[in-house]
Amino acid sequence: MKYFLQIIFYCLLVSFAYGQLPATQKILIIKNLQSKVCDTIKTGSFIKLWFWSDKKIKMEQPLTRTDFNRHTYYVESVLIGVTDSCLVFVKRPPFIPIPIPVKLGAPSFDSVKFTNIRAIKPLNRNVDAAAKGAAMMPVMSFLPEYFSSSPGIWIMMPSMQLATTYFGDAIFPYHHVNKEKSKYSLLTGEIPADTMYYVQKRKMNGDNDYEWEVERLARYEKMYNHLRKEMTDQLLDSYLSNKVISITFGNTYIPRSYQTPEDVKTRINIAEKKFYFGIASESFISDRHRIGTEIQMNRTERYMALIGSNGSSISASTGFILSNYSYFKWGLGGIYSKRYKANQWMKIRALDEEIAKENDEIELGYLNSRRSFLRGLLAAEPRPYLMLGVGAVNTTLIKIKGTMADIDAKDYSQKRFSMEAGVGMFTRAGKRFAYDLSVKYLWTPKYDPYIGGLERYNGFRVQLNIGYMMGPAFARYKRMLKQVGTNREH
Repeated sequence: MKYFLQIIFYCLLVSFAYGQLPATQKILIIKNLQSKVCDTIKTGSFIKLWFWSDKKIKMEQPLTRTDFNRHTYYVESVLIGVTDSCLVFVKRPPFIPIPIPVKLGAPSFDSVKFTNIRAIKPLNRNVDAAAKGAAMMPVMSFLPEYFSSSPGIWIMMPSMQLATTYFGDAIFPYHHVNKEKSKYSLLTGEIPADTMYYVQKRKMNGDNDYEWEVERLARYEKMYNHLRKEMTDQLLDSYLSNKVISITFGNTYIPRSYQTPEDVKTRINIAEKKFYFGIASESFISDRHRIGTEIQMNRTERYMALIGSNGSSISASTGFILSNYSYFKWGLGGIYSKRYKANQWMKIRALDEEIAKENDEIELGYLNSRRSFLRGLLAAEPRPYLMLGVGAVNTTLIKIKGTMADIDAKDYSQKRFSMEAGVGMFTRAGKRFAYDLSVKYLWTPKYDPYIGGLERYNGFRVQLNIGYMMGPAFARYKRMLKQVGTNREH
């Protein structure tokens, strides 16, 4: 009997020492005192609340939620933790963000006691935004045109923000607590924690070869991030077969030697208005060279005069210059030296080694942002080029003359062959966006007869292209990352 009791005692001791009770997590419960219905709020939920403080505290507040008495404070954040007496939130960030890649400190937290909370509500941000948008869009359509441009828009924007804020409070009301006749009360409870990732095992190769779920997910995240980083590096250095669609604008400077006396027919001076805009499309035929086509329009100045003894007749003129070119850009390579590139790559590889070893999320974010910054500098290497293009310049001037009863319009148009040549600088901003600054000279034969105060449309152009890059490399990048995400369970 003695030995039997000892065996039972040892079994109970082992069970107590090695047995694990199910893990639990704290939750917040909002209880309706009348209907006895309870709403459960878990850690990670997005909530809004007002709380009271006897002392004035320094706390970032939205302008539309500011209590100027400084005793009632507003919190709008994700719930980080629940204790027996308070709720824990990440502290609201400063209004002006700290520039990246400046090293950020550890996030600080705000805690609010249950007894100080005056109003609270859990919220789905997507549903809230959809409801506000559906309500405000019809209102926007009835607003006077004055509020769609300056200075009316400076009044309308904050007013609409204020209106949507309180409209959201109306359709998703707060639960008022800790008052004399409160309908709701706050409680805490516990529920089993989600332990699936720590309990479930996955069979790998052999019958006795298993892998914990949390280890598999960590391995997958590392593999996915490494693959995305390597593919992004390749994408930033790849240009062959890519296309760039650009918005172009610039100024044309016509020397005085090509200008003539005033055009007495149209009274328009083309040289007075130099700004032009257009679009361009380019294709890389190698990592340095590209071909493209562009079309630009230069709106001329307008002329209008009332003639006749009582101003019963009108004389007006307007026009535009449409120029289109097909061109070839011969890349001269980047301006960075091999030594500079090698040093930058050494820094990037060193950061890769630190990232692979780092476990702290804040430090890891800083290292990743620093790596992205250095990699972006290499991708943004200015690339000079020479260019040569051929095309045509279509100059159209229209003169309108007459009275209300009879109006006559006459078209003065001339089309001329044209060539352009120049130099430029191409740079890349990230994976997709590109900038191209060029200075070029245009040549066209003489007008016959001269129009718009010009002998010929010759001169210098300073042009800026803002482009969006696309191509097979981007499609391959998306396809491979999607395939990796699809095969996550393998």
